[in-house]
Amino acid sequence: MYKIGERVAVHAATDAWMRGDRYGEVVGYGRARDYIDRYTREVSKVRPVRVRLDKSGRVVRFHPENLFPC
Repeated sequence: MYKIGERVAVHAATDAWMRGDRYGEVVGYGRARDYIDRYTREVSKVRPVRVRLDKSGRVVRFHPENLFPC
């Protein structure tokens, strides 16, 4: 799990990355919710990570698998 204040890089498959927001800082977490795996149909509870993006300043929620530590 990422710590608040930690710098992260966004995965290249996300809309934010395509718009030029490639890095940000973790500012919090969302509520745990069910995610359904597209291929295996497995259901898992995951807390999305809230990230303040550097370029736009927006706060966006990301699945933890779409973030990488810097």
